[in-house]
Amino acid sequence: MNLGKSFTPMPAHDPAMLSILIVTYNGFAYLRNCLKALEWQTHPRSAFEVLVWDNASRDETRTQIPREFPWCRYFYSEENLGFAGGNNAIARHATGDTLILLNNDTLPDPHWLAELQRAMTKHPSCAIASKLVFLAEPRVMNSSGLFLLRDGRGTDRGFRMTDTGEYEAEEFVFGGCAAAIAIPRPPSGEPIFDTTYFMYCEDLDYAWRKLLSGQATVYAPRAVVRHAVGGSGGEVSASFWFYWERNRAITALKNADVFLAMVAGLGLFARTLRAILGAALRRPGAKYRPVVARALVWACLSYLFRIPRVLVERYDIRTARITRTDEPPAGAAI
Repeated sequence: MNLGKSFTPMPAHDPAMLSILIVTYNGFAYLRNCLKALEWQTHPRSAFEVLVWDNASRDETRTQIPREFPWCRYFYSEENLGFAGGNNAIARHATGDTLILLNNDTLPDPHWLAELQRAMTKHPSCAIASKLVFLAEPRVMNSSGLFLLRDGRGTDRGFRMTDTGEYEAEEFVFGGCAAAIAIPRPPSGEPIFDTTYFMYCEDLDYAWRKLLSGQATVYAPRAVVRHAVGGSGGEVSASFWFYWERNRAITALKNADVFLAMVAGLGLFARTLRAILGAALRRPGAKYRPVVARALVWACLSYLFRIPRVLVERYDIRTARITRTDEPPAGAAI
């Protein structure tokens, strides 16, 4: 794997350091604003580092980021490893034992990092999920953690809901959105994400696997981040539909009980058939465009192709020894 070219030297390991990891792809305008927001953090500057992994961007990122933000540790990859692969690669260069994943299209509140640190101190073995609101509508929720739907798919808690104060409680949740989450550094050599995902739903898979092994996730409501959502990847592109639909079904097949795994897989095929019929009948709506129907067909084929491998992973996950913590179950109030 191409580990990228660094513009900065490798510092010594410092367990207390907070390592902020940002993966970017043709997102210079967003990334610049994100890094400027990090300059205004109230958390001591000497206590955190920022690492940027550039997935072969073709915009100004490669020339401008090292020049404008020399305090960042910048890595350039000759190939696009996706969000999952990019985070796995850059994590190997992190100095600290706490990794904080942050999307390039986010604007963290000045107190964001300090609030994450407070929550991590209180819950040292847990992942910490930030409160994400929409960049253009800061009173509208993007995510207050992840939860499971009845069909085995995951979604963001509070998505598109107006924030009227009901998401102000610090509590255990199923998982956290990887757009802004703090996690313990994985053991040496162990990746954060499954690179099969490339992008989308890798955070749900991570949360599910960790929950099965005993690691909880805490939602920190005062660690606020504004999120552009889809700033680099394209929220309604063909690649979005392919990875979003395929990865949700793969995640359930890997981690859910047998019933939910089957429901999620059948749901993928049902949505694909509906998209094909809708496109053929020229029904109105983005979900019935021919490009979406083709993306879902490829998602089904990719899902079928990967079933043998995913079943092996499922066996390994569900037969591994589970070490439970004394934390309350996900969703319990603190």
